[in-house]
Amino acid sequence: MAVLWPTFINTVGSYLNDSSEGKSHEQTAEKISLEYHKAVLSAGTSLHANPVLVQAPYAPIKLAIQKSFEDIFNSGGKPQLIHFLDWANATSAYWLATTMSPLPFHPFNMIASTGTLGIPVPIMHTIINGGVIPALQADLLLAFTHPPAPIPFGIPTATKLAKAFTTHLSTVGGLQIELVTRGTPATPAPPLPSPLPWFGLV
Repeated sequence: MAVLWPTFINTVGSYLNDSSEGKSHEQTAEKISLEYHKAVLSAGTSLHANPVLVQAPYAPIKLAIQKSFEDIFNSGGKPQLIHFLDWANATSAYWLATTMSPLPFHPFNMIASTGTLGIPVPIMHTIINGGVIPALQADLLLAFTHPPAPIPFGIPTATKLAKAFTTHLSTVGGLQIELVTRGTPATPAPPLPSPLPWFGLV
């Protein structure tokens, strides 16, 4: 599967365009962070589609988004790069606290496993790189920077947010560790954990 960005864009964009009632910074932060959390549940590693096993809580992202909006408001309403640092940091930390499924097995370990007993045994699959923070920070600023125009900016903003998050996910990386049993014929050396890195979520 892949991240459900079309749903994110439609839901967040429609929410931002809806002027039927006022929205607090907290409400908007809740909406964006929750929809992000929902969308990335279907993310998988780009190498061989390991899905998310345990998601991190999205509350820290919500608080960071709320702070971004409040900082923008308190500085006169013009977004600046510094306003999005906490948001970018919280998004990176979210992925460092997320656990990926050990299945399917890493292709290299499948190749190394031979014979009837030659199967990889999953040990750990963890994210060790939460993605490039400065690039995400810059893309978040771009998402909230618009030329003067008499049109609703909900869908364009949500679209640019999805693009920013997509680029960021491509820089997230992890380590898949499996115990490779060599099978038959038996090798003289005992099986050892085989850590293999990967980069990119889609």
